[in-house]
Amino acid sequence: MEVTVHDARAAAGFRDDVLRVWNAVFGPVAEADAWRAEVWDRHRGRADYRLGTAHDDRGRLVGFSWGYTGQRGQFWPDAVVEKLGAAVEGWVGGHFEFVELAVLPDARRQGAGGALHDAVLAGLPHDRALLGTSPDPEDPAVRLFRSRGWHHLGLLRPDAQVMGRRASPAQSSDAVGLPE
Repeated sequence: MEVTVHDARAAAGFRDDVLRVWNAVFGPVAEADAWRAEVWDRHRGRADYRLGTAHDDRGRLVGFSWGYTGQRGQFWPDAVVEKLGAAVEGWVGGHFEFVELAVLPDARRQGAGGALHDAVLAGLPHDRALLGTSPDPEDPAVRLFRSRGWHHLGLLRPDAQVMGRRASPAQSSDAVGLPE
């Protein structure tokens, strides 16, 4: 498995393959053109955008992850502040927003998710990162994130939690007073 990180410009060439994996993992998008404009292009236009890609030994894209610098004034960071208030004070704005992680079902449990996570977060100048995911502690993504130093900051909705991570996992638990 080969994992590579791309900037926004280089990521453009992966659009159709990423959409293929997206459809297989999250379910087909209703309108591909709308997804391209409202998700793909909008996210690639954000500061410090990074796309991680995982290819199998045949060169097939089997997974991706991406993120960028999140700021107040953007939809998700503002929703987090509105819902969680003081619990996220000092977390939102100028953080790295880990937005997507997807691995094809037939490529799971081979280290692609962890490798994509680590590659996209490697060497970032940000001192903190945020993501949204399922609140179910048995969800494989949640288990992966917790194993990489992410901690629960609060519920955005009954079916979605916000997790945070400091630059190093040890700093994350110390900084917010959460148990390991």
